[in-house]
Amino acid sequence: MKTDQKAPSKSLDYGAGALVVLIASLGVAAIAYSLSLLTFDLFNLPAWLFGPLGIYTLAYSFVAGKDSTYYLVWGSIMFAIALVSALYTVVSPVVILGILAIVIAIIGIVAYQRSKK
Repeated sequence: MKTDQKAPSKSLDYGAGALVVLIASLGVAAIAYSLSLLTFDLFNLPAWLFGPLGIYTLAYSFVAGKDSTYYLVWGSIMFAIALVSALYTVVSPVVILGILAIVIAIIGIVAYQRSKK
């Protein structure tokens, strides 16, 4: 007996999308380093991991329903780690971490104001 019920459509959840972004980022890094397009620096490796993942998490925070603040904070933290890793020779990491603290404080104030309404 065959029924004509459609299976519920499942959208891409955070974990699956994050895994795709992480693998693609590592693939691009492997290609860039193996073709000698970039010189390998171990301190830049977190930028390859946390940069795209942080951007994906920030983007996901805007479509996440109930946990958008959670994803926004963690996306900001991951992106700040990537910036520190990529720009440690140009900008002091303390400056980036200070900006991160301000951003997290603003996110907290906005989340608190939303919960009061």
